[in-house]
Amino acid sequence: MRQLRLTRMQLFNIALVHTLTLTIFLTAGRAETEEDPQPEPPPTIDQIVAVLDDADAAILLLDKLPPAMESGDLARLRELDRQLSTKPRVERDPIARKLLAVLAKTGDARSLGYLHEVFEAAPERRHHVAHEIALFALAQRRRPADWRLLIRAVPLVDGEAARDVLRALQEFNERGTKPQWQREVILAGLRLGSPDNQEAVRVLRHWTGQAIDEGEDPGESLAGWQAWFDKTHPDLPPPTLPVDLPDSRHNSRELVKLLSSAPDLGDPERGAQVIEKALCLKCHRYGNRGEALGPDLTNIRQRYQLKELVEAIVFPSQAVSDQYTTVQIRTRDGATYSGVTANDGDQLIVLQANAEKVRIDRSAIDEALPRRKSVMRDGLLEPLTQEEIVDLFAFLKRGER
Repeated sequence: MRQLRLTRMQLFNIALVHTLTLTIFLTAGRAETEEDPQPEPPPTIDQIVAVLDDADAAILLLDKLPPAMESGDLARLRELDRQLSTKPRVERDPIARKLLAVLAKTGDARSLGYLHEVFEAAPERRHHVAHEIALFALAQRRRPADWRLLIRAVPLVDGEAARDVLRALQEFNERGTKPQWQREVILAGLRLGSPDNQEAVRVLRHWTGQAIDEGEDPGESLAGWQAWFDKTHPDLPPPTLPVDLPDSRHNSRELVKLLSSAPDLGDPERGAQVIEKALCLKCHRYGNRGEALGPDLTNIRQRYQLKELVEAIVFPSQAVSDQYTTVQIRTRDGATYSGVTANDGDQLIVLQANAEKVRIDRSAIDEALPRRKSVMRDGLLEPLTQEEIVDLFAFLKRGER
């Protein structure tokens, strides 16, 4: 047999190949180990509770919770939110906001039901609840109960939350047939501005099955729907955003900013006198005082957001409930009366804008037509000082005792 002889260079190359092969093998083994580490266990609820004083740390742990959790853990998260809800201005608490998001993403029926409870009981959190329900509907599934909540939320949300609520409404099979709902969608689009106002246009197309000649400018397309609404529902308030009068003593946005920045300001006892001065009790009840011809003001701050209430007072014709529609009545002898009506046997009671009541025999009525304008007159806050307004809202916030 012929003996194989290798040069020094060939021996070197063979050794190099063996070395590289071994290196690649070892490196591949390490890479495989590094790419497949043991999964980090999710945080426990106890760990989250332990860091509640550090919002950033608590939110980091909440973000690591899995979408599917044990019912006991979900119950503890709901209880944690209940505890946080007792804090003043909980709507500004980032941990409380994150809890709503976590509960919504689970898709758990009890947790979604809890979000509905929060929406009903905590007006200032409705914006956040509606946003999380909208994201759930977009990402997971659409439930009829959530559609009803989102419809109610349209006038309450703005910015990113308003955009996502409108997007979610496009995904439901349900259609908004009530004119008031269609009007609120138009107003939401006006508040959003371009380009997100196109979400309002898409909702209206989805609901009505119609397409308005929109042109190139998104703002013009919404203007087309405004004209459509005015033509279709001439007896309802026009779908335009309210504007403070230039000579108004109080600006609505500034009032909301003032009252929300210092919620504990004001004297409820002085506010009890202001509610008389502003003639509120001529039409509204508060406890066992006043008239029941308008919405009850007892505990109204537990039912409405601060912004809603301010705008309802400053712009009374902007959102009028069907229950308090203004009616213009013409009698057979040519007299006219305008106001909110109430039945009293063979007579109709008309509460007029000056807070005076008139009784009219039904047999004397020639015509009764709804009016766009609320019987509640504009400028009710104009005679009041800023301090008196703060006192009035402190009184309304306290509620009946």
